[in-house]
Amino acid sequence: MGCMVGYTMGQTVITQPKIKKIVVTGSSEMEVDPDEIYVNFVLREYQNSRKEKIGIDAIKKEFLLACEKAGVQKENIRVEGVSGNSFDNWYLRKRKKDPDFIATITYVIKFESTKMIDNLVPNLSDEAVQNMYISKMSNSKMEALRKDVKIKATQAAKEKATYLAQSIGEVIAGALLIEEIESGPVYPIMMMKQSNVAMDSAEGAYGGETSMPFEKIKIRYETRAEFELK
Repeated sequence: MGCMVGYTMGQTVITQPKIKKIVVTGSSEMEVDPDEIYVNFVLREYQNSRKEKIGIDAIKKEFLLACEKAGVQKENIRVEGVSGNSFDNWYLRKRKKDPDFIATITYVIKFESTKMIDNLVPNLSDEAVQNMYISKMSNSKMEALRKDVKIKATQAAKEKATYLAQSIGEVIAGALLIEEIESGPVYPIMMMKQSNVAMDSAEGAYGGETSMPFEKIKIRYETRAEFELK
C-alpha cells in the first residue's frame, strides 16, 4: 500500500509501508437543566431594634427552622465555614471575651429547582442574612451525559472521515488514533440579589420568586481522530 519507507538499524535495513490516512475532528454538545443548585447563605450576628445583640446560635436555629418549613432536607444543608477562623475552640473563646465580636457563618444548601429556593427565601431574616449567591450548578446525571456527548463526538468524527474519503474515491479502514479534546461543561451563573434588597418585601427586587428557570448547562466535547485509508 503506497510507497515504502526505509531506515537503518545497525547493518539491517527495515522497510515499512507508508500509511495513507485522513485526520478529522468531530464535536457534539448537549444542553440540560440543572437539578443541583448550590446556594451559599452568609449569616451574621446583628442588633435588633432594641439594640440587643442577636447571637449566632439563635440565628442558626431560626435559619434551620426556616429550611425545615420550606421542605429542605437536612442532608442537603452543610456549613461551609465560620468567618475569621477555622478553629472552633478559639472561636468560642473569642465570643466570650469580646461581646462586640460579630460572628459570621456560611451555609451551603443544595436545591433541586428554583421553586425550592422560592419557598425558602421569603421566610429568611433580612437582618441575619448578609448575602446569598449561587456557588455551583450541575446535573445529577452529569457523568452519564458527558459520556454520551463524548461518544457522539467520536461518531461524528468517523462520519466526517467517511464522507470526506468517499468524495475522493477512498474508503476508511480502522482508526489509528482517537484523541479527546475536552471543552468541558459550561455552567451558567445567575447572581442573586443581596439579602437587604432581595428579601425586603414581596414587592421588592426578589419578588418572592425567581419567575423562571435557570439557563441550561451546555456540555460540549471535541474529538480528533485519524483513520487509515484502504
